[in-house]
Amino acid sequence: MTEEELDAAGALAVDEDHDELLEEMSLEERKERLKKARWNVFLYLGIAAILFGFALFPMPFSAAYDDFSKSAEKDVGFVWGLPVDGDDMFDVPMRLTVTATSVPTKPSVGIGVYVIQQEDCTEVSALSDKVVEARGGNSHANQYQEASERVLAEGEYDFEFNIDPGQYCLIAEYIDGDGEKIQDEGMALSVKGKLYPNQFFGGFAGLVCLSLSGFAFVGAQRHGATLRQILEGENESTESQVLSDASKARIAAGPGGPPSAGPNGPPPASDGPSGAPPAKGPEAPPATEPPAAEPEAAPAPAPTESEGAFEAAENGYFFRKMPDGTYDQTVYVQNADGGFEPYQG
Repeated sequence: MTEEELDAAGALAVDEDHDELLEEMSLEERKERLKKARWNVFLYLGIAAILFGFALFPMPFSAAYDDFSKSAEKDVGFVWGLPVDGDDMFDVPMRLTVTATSVPTKPSVGIGVYVIQQEDCTEVSALSDKVVEARGGNSHANQYQEASERVLAEGEYDFEFNIDPGQYCLIAEYIDGDGEKIQDEGMALSVKGKLYPNQFFGGFAGLVCLSLSGFAFVGAQRHGATLRQILEGENESTESQVLSDASKARIAAGPGGPPSAGPNGPPPASDGPSGAPPAKGPEAPPATEPPAAEPEAAPAPAPTESEGAFEAAENGYFFRKMPDGTYDQTVYVQNADGGFEPYQG
C-alpha cells in the first residue's frame, strides 16, 4: 500500500470517528432539548396557576356603623385596574355583604348602598351632590343599589358593583319605604367587601403563560418523536440504508442458479462397473419386491440407521435409500474395501 493510500485510509478513519462523535453529540443535544421543553411545560403551567390564583385573590375590606352619621361609611381608597371609562369588561368587580345587626322599628325597612368616586370622603357637600346623582342611576362613576329583599334582624344581603379604576367612598344605610334615610337611635349594621383589581391583569398574563405552555408541549412532543425515531434506528445514515436494502435484495433473490449437474458419463471400464450410471435415483421405494441384486456385486456393509441403506442399481451402481423412504440422488460405487463412495465421472 502506497503512502497516499495510507493517508487516505487514515483520513477516512478520522472522518468516521468525527461523524460518530457528531452523531453522539446530536443525540445528547436532542435529549437535553427534550428535557428543557418538558421543564418549560411545567414551568409555564405553574406560573399560569399562580397568576390565575392572583387574579381570583380578593382585596378585602370592612366598614362599621357610625352612630353620628347613622350609616356605615368607608374610604375604600384607590382601586387600580385598566383605565377604560364606562361599563365594560375591564371594570373591577366589587362584592359587598351587609349584615343587619339591629333593624329599626319601621313598617318597611330597606338597605341602600352608595359607591361614590371621590378622592376625599370628608367633603360632605361634594359627596351629597354625588349621592343624588347616584340615586338617579345615570352615572357609572357613582352607583346606588337597594336590597331586593325585606330586611330582617341578623339578615345578610349581597350587593355587586362593577367600577372603573379610581378613588372610591362607600356608604351603607337603612332606608324606609320611600327610599329616605332612617335616622332612628339604636340601629346598627356592618359591611364586608371584596375587590378584585387583579382580575384582568392576572387573567391575561395567566392566559399568555398557558399558551406558552401549550407551545412548549407541542415542542416537547416533536423532540420526543424525533428522539424515538433515532433510538429505533429509523433515521440511520444513507450508507446503512444502502447496505440494508442490498442485503434484503440478496435474500429475496435466493441462490444465483441451480446446483451443478451430476456425472457426465460412466467411469472408465477398468476402474469401475461397466455401463452408464442411471440418470437419477428411484422416485419412491418399490411397492412389491426389492430389486434383485446383481450377482457380481459384493455385499454392501450394513449401514447405520442415520446413513440409510444402499441399493444396487443397473451396471454396478448404487443409490442410498434414506430412513424416511426417499432416495439420495447421488450415484455411488463400491470400492475395493467394500465401502461406498460417490461416483466420480
